[in-house]
Amino acid sequence: MFKNFWYAIAFSEEITEAPSKHRLLAQDLVLWRASNGQVRALSNTCIHRGGSLSQGKVEDDNITCPYHGWGFGGDGACTIIPANGRGKPISKRARVDSYPVEERYGWIWVFPGDIPEEERVPIPDLSFMDDPEYRSVSGEWTWNANYERVVENGTDQSHTPFVHGGVFGDPKAPPVEEFEIEVGEWWARLTVEQFSPNKPAGKLTQLFPKSRAYKEDEPTPPVLVKTAFFFPSIVMIDLTIPKLGRQVIWDTNIPVDEHTTLTKWKGYRNFYKTPWADRIAKKMIVKVFAQDDRVVNEIAPELIPTELNGELHLRSDQMSLEFRKIKQKAVDLGYSVLGTSEGTQSTKTIIASPYRREEGLENSWILPATPEGSTSL
Repeated sequence: MFKNFWYAIAFSEEITEAPSKHRLLAQDLVLWRASNGQVRALSNTCIHRGGSLSQGKVEDDNITCPYHGWGFGGDGACTIIPANGRGKPISKRARVDSYPVEERYGWIWVFPGDIPEEERVPIPDLSFMDDPEYRSVSGEWTWNANYERVVENGTDQSHTPFVHGGVFGDPKAPPVEEFEIEVGEWWARLTVEQFSPNKPAGKLTQLFPKSRAYKEDEPTPPVLVKTAFFFPSIVMIDLTIPKLGRQVIWDTNIPVDEHTTLTKWKGYRNFYKTPWADRIAKKMIVKVFAQDDRVVNEIAPELIPTELNGELHLRSDQMSLEFRKIKQKAVDLGYSVLGTSEGTQSTKTIIASPYRREEGLENSWILPATPEGSTSL
């Protein structure tokens, strides 16, 4: 798993003035919306006696620990210790890690890491999500699998005839057609034409024949498919369907820990935009997740091999190879973290926040930083 990247961990509407707990990289965070509308993200562990801050309440934009009433501001600094009485000085070591937060495209993005802002990989441009021409449905899915396997599955072309046959893969035509790949510093995108055994939007046209875009005897045209990943956890599948329009399935695959992934997704379409189609669109996307889940949860080994020659690769696996090359770059930069930030029952570490680099605060932390490592404990 990797620190020092932006993670979309919640839909905007999920975060309110009430504190909520969110698990990321085997670490619990507490999020809440301040009075000015901005979202705050702190380590959920109180440094006094380990209380869960998300069980507390927000007062005057401070999160209050439910155990002994310690209050922490949005910057993580302790603002009140009731047992000391008001007016008493508070040690600068009385603070928890506070992480950068951005709210864009209807998502809450959190940056669990400590590198300076100018060194951070930017949030990808997802401005199409704000386009009023698209209608969307959303949901989530929990996998008992490592997030890297989930991401690679999302961009894998050759599994569709076997895992998704009858939905958009054709078991009678398994070869992967010629494709193009674009590779950026932290992303890759594949473009290919894919044939389906079904006519586009077949379920919809069965229910609403007058909306049929294709005649019964008309051959099924190829669909232009673009699959992309944005390291470390985002997958986007972009389908251009002749005579119908465009459908985009975008998901953020949140590494809960080394063995659990929470996928939050949105499906966008610029056709059949009336509300009656939402239920059908969502049902079809959930069906695809269910088909993948059955296979991905049983992959062995659970973690991607650290060496490229740890598995046999074909040309059709190029997207997986690009993901692994970029992953190695992140490892080389020292961004990997161990599979658990809890360690043993008697110790706990925290992913370092940018405040740990501030002058005068270098030694102001009770809980040590999570160590680097490319494998789980």
